[in-house]
Amino acid sequence: MLVGRRPKLRARGFTLIELVTTITVMAILAGLALPSFSAFIANQRIRNVSFDLMAAITLARSQAVTRNTSVSLQKVGTDWDGGWRVSDGTLTFHNQEAYKNLSITDSQGLGAITYGKDGRTVTTSTKFTIAPSPEVSGVSSRCVSIGLSGVPSSSTGAC
Repeated sequence: MLVGRRPKLRARGFTLIELVTTITVMAILAGLALPSFSAFIANQRIRNVSFDLMAAITLARSQAVTRNTSVSLQKVGTDWDGGWRVSDGTLTFHNQEAYKNLSITDSQGLGAITYGKDGRTVTTSTKFTIAPSPEVSGVSSRCVSIGLSGVPSSSTGAC
């Protein structure tokens, strides 16, 4: 046995060069994925807003049938993207806050959609277009339409 000579210990872990190379590659991949990820987020946001609007329309319809009275979905402010309220005139069932950077327009230019006690719209049927404002490439608008029976439906694309 040799005295004074230590056995070589093997180093564990990464070298600095390996670490910097890995971080650089990850940064490049993240930079390439970011534009498509932001379009994905914008598409999901528009989809969520369309489902929020459909839920409010369905709530107004069901409350009109349940309470045997007229219930309205009314826009708050001058445009639908300023939010909306579901009420029967005395009770408010739902308030929706304003949405930023979105454009929500209806085809008839209505200020309110009123459901009668039979669950059908008293006002004319309308279609809502939900789109990003300003336009974003790769982001599609959605259409929420109210049929003659008063049931809402949602589809991709402009109305």
